[in-house]
Amino acid sequence: MGRALKLKPPSYLMLGMLRLGARSGYAIKKAADVSTRFFWPTSLAQVYPELARLERAGLVTRREDPHGARARSAYEITADGDAALLAWLRSTREEPLQFRDEGVLRLFFADALPGEDQLTLVRRLRERALSAEAQMRREIIPLAEVLEQAGTRYPAVVASLGADAYAHAEKWLARLEARLDEERPAR
Repeated sequence: MGRALKLKPPSYLMLGMLRLGARSGYAIKKAADVSTRFFWPTSLAQVYPELARLERAGLVTRREDPHGARARSAYEITADGDAALLAWLRSTREEPLQFRDEGVLRLFFADALPGEDQLTLVRRLRERALSAEAQMRREIIPLAEVLEQAGTRYPAVVASLGADAYAHAEKWLARLEARLDEERPAR
């Protein structure tokens, strides 16, 4: 293996996507956009530097794979990369749980808003959760189920978890919306 490299979650995202069959930085980003972006987003600006770091460390290999006039690289996870991914998957060391959502941050500070604007914010957050659940069920779960039929189970498990979490958030926000609506002064 190359020189020691401290791996972080984005490293494991790259290794995992390669293990699932993505072969280029673009393919990793495209796969992440329909799967992990709901809980671990990434950008092309992160993908390529991370792949280069993993290549220098001997965890992935790169070969030229031109398509037409465009230069392109194809990547594969190495045995050392696979071992690093498996060690991480088995590890009990985890960062503290984070729930990062700009809408929830706005809700935290919603006391600064007049009552009607608070209700509008909650309604907007509820509708967003409902829309996200529908998108997960309509687009993401079917894609994950294709992987499941091919023997890769857990993307479908995580997609269902995401859809169920959005459904729960929508119901919770609907209760808050009803409560705020009842508290409004009569017109």
